[in-house]
Amino acid sequence: MVGRGGQAAVKTVLVPADSLVADSTVVLQAEERQHLRVRRAVHGEAVRVCDGHGVVAEGRLELEGRRAIVVVGPVERVAPPPPLVLAVAGGDRERFGWLVEKCVELGATAIIPLDTERGHHVANRLRPSHIARLANRARETLKQCDRAWAPEIHRVTPLEDFFATPRPGSRFLADRAGSLPADIPLGDPVTVAVGPEGGFTAEELAGFSAAGYRPVCFGTAVLRFETAAMAAAAYVSIERKRGHDE
Repeated sequence: MVGRGGQAAVKTVLVPADSLVADSTVVLQAEERQHLRVRRAVHGEAVRVCDGHGVVAEGRLELEGRRAIVVVGPVERVAPPPPLVLAVAGGDRERFGWLVEKCVELGATAIIPLDTERGHHVANRLRPSHIARLANRARETLKQCDRAWAPEIHRVTPLEDFFATPRPGSRFLADRAGSLPADIPLGDPVTVAVGPEGGFTAEELAGFSAAGYRPVCFGTAVLRFETAAMAAAAYVSIERKRGHDE
């Protein structure tokens, strides 16, 4: 893995929330020990430590038999990123897992699997029992993308519950027939809704319209749900980068 400027990336290890204190030690859990074995980490190696809740630290790895300990150095608290909520109809669970991984890299702060009428026809669709695994996959992705915050992975949510929660900021509905997305004010919360294979039903679309979601186009072709979600996340990420640099 290569980091900034072509330098070899420092390995990242994950620790439980609220466990990072400067000049302390943290005993790594089994999953992290396995990760370090696969990455061929060595005793005394510098590592990046992250709790997935905005706290990161420099650390030094100490390997003692089957134990792996991090001696924690300076600790930094990273401000949370502007909200980017992806509300995606829960289709094929394997593709949804890939969606989670890539959208973490692109800056999603929350992912809400939606329970929709047409989603019920997918035999291997995402189910409530899969959410914990998705949340773990989201945390694991932090090791590759150098982010400090893991997104919240919500329960599989019926549309009536989704509409009952107000969503501030810009609200978009991914739609091939929609207009191009407008400029996004820097720091403005963004929510993007993505439909299942075959799209939302007319009744579901009426609900999004009533809730203030504007149809926008993220591609010229018909996109699978995971592609549409990634295209939306990439667009928002680029727009925010452009606004930050101006």
